[in-house]
Amino acid sequence: MLFHVMWEYIDTTEAGQKRSLHLFSKWQPGPGQFQAFYEFADGGGGVALIEVSSTTDLAKTIAPWTPFLRFTTHPILPIQEAAGINAAAAAWRDAQ
Repeated sequence: MLFHVMWEYIDTTEAGQKRSLHLFSKWQPGPGQFQAFYEFADGGGGVALIEVSSTTDLAKTIAPWTPFLRFTTHPILPIQEAAGINAAAAAWRDAQ
């Protein structure tokens, strides 16, 4: 499963930033595999594409950061698959 994960910083204090950067320098990502990993240029948060085998693995991947970050996660599909699903749904509606 591929997830689009966005985060916002919830502890924007200098101490919180120092602590999270210290932990980040020691962190080994996982069990999710990061396909993309970016911070917003304004410093307010970031975005990642994370491949996982289960939602449990996604939770394990982001759990270390919940004191510092507020996450929003969305499962995503390649556009070709989504288009096929939407076409099949439209065909079903038209047949009703």
